[in-house]
Amino acid sequence: MINHATILGRAHRLMQHNCQDFAATASPAPHLAIGLVCDGCGSKFVANGRSAPSHNETGANLLGQFALEFLSQKLVALPTPICPQTVEDVLADLHLAAHTFLQQLTAHIPEAARRQFVATRLLTTLVGFVRTAETAVFFWQGDGFLVANGAICQLNSNNQPDYLAYQLLQPNPEQTNFQLAFVPQPGELRWLAVATDGWQAALLEQLNDPRSALALQRWLNVQSQQRGQFDDDGAVAIWHQS
Repeated sequence: MINHATILGRAHRLMQHNCQDFAATASPAPHLAIGLVCDGCGSKFVANGRSAPSHNETGANLLGQFALEFLSQKLVALPTPICPQTVEDVLADLHLAAHTFLQQLTAHIPEAARRQFVATRLLTTLVGFVRTAETAVFFWQGDGFLVANGAICQLNSNNQPDYLAYQLLQPNPEQTNFQLAFVPQPGELRWLAVATDGWQAALLEQLNDPRSALALQRWLNVQSQQRGQFDDDGAVAIWHQS
């Protein structure tokens, strides 16, 4: 079973902002599962004494959907068995393709307006997992959470995520792939999850039991009404062993 959900954070709801998180999952072939979440930057852009509000949910949705489709097509086309090195190569291809995709989005924007467009539309994290019959790997650029069989790892960037779209503003030729973490003993995996930084570890621990997409969203809606939970937006993608 694989599904995902998002929730609008309390602070964004009070300020009547859009949800800047995105989540998506896919199982394009048997024994193949892909999940990812994106979190758009909420900071205002300030230049020349003026500020512009953030609408980086645009980049979160565009980049997230692009990454899901890219991985689905590439992984389905691979011969089996799919070894860890092959998955790593595909993720390196995704990193390059995502950069090209973002460049194309800004290609016709005048240079004088490009920096503001990138800063207010395209700054987003990307955290995901790929599960095949032979291996499982997390990949990320930015902050959030990784979960494998209930073991939780928080990706902490001190509130300064390394957004992929920064490459458009200050290219780094050495950055050719996402950060990766292969899950040890993938044959013993019962569930995987990735989440944005609006979550808390105690809540992620409650995802060990499979829920349908509707049940997951209803549960998330209830949690967001509790004081101290989801002041920020939240997104999660989960895979459970059938």
